Amino acid sequence: MNSSTALPAYFDNGMRRSDLAWNDWEAISKFLADQVVCRIAIHDDPFPYVLAQSYRFIDGVFLLHCSRFGRMAGLIHSNPHVTIEVDHLVALLKAPKGQNTSFEYYSVLARCHVDPSEDLEAVRRQQYEVLEKYRPERDYTPIDDFAPAQITTFRCKVVQMSAKKRILADGQYSPPGQPQAPYLRYPFPPPAALSSLPPGAFDPNRFKS
Repeated sequence: MNSSTALPAYFDNGMRRSDLAWNDWEAISKFLADQVVCRIAIHDDPFPYVLAQSYRFIDGVFLLHCSRFGRMAGLIHSNPHVTIEVDHLVALLKAPKGQNTSFEYYSVLARCHVDPSEDLEAVRRQQYEVLEKYRPERDYTPIDDFAPAQITTFRCKVVQMSAKKRILADGQYSPPGQPQAPYLRYPFPPPAALSSLPPGAFDPNRFKS
């Protein structure tokens, strides 16, 4: 199902399995807002450097950060072109034929150009932006000068993004032209997503005496 929300200019969903293309921008935006971990692939030699990071996605930009003294910061300063991936497995699918073993899932892939910053106030501003995702109740004390002085922030501007999903309820059973496999569906437990947390995780009064 696709919404009437216009796709951003950087969204390019051309793929071989067009039946798996996910073009509902409203749903994709909600998905990126709800997930808590992305994987970022950074140029290195001879192998790409891939690691998991918390993030916030807002207005076509992934907000990330790391220690300014580590490998991740050094590699991005050397080459600011990265790829970011966010996914969520929904269920394991099984049918009589071995080749009909699959998953229900959502996945977003973004190619980005990174703008890093070590300016103290810029780092602090971005940290507050990210906190709006994870601590919207604003129950924390202000960020001091020590932490921002140790951090590099990254504004990863999306150059090109694609998204795909496979959900049986949306009719995504088998490739076009092939018989519909009689899948049995085994859902995974709730994922590590903000929507899986209890209301108490966002209680603005938790630290008040």
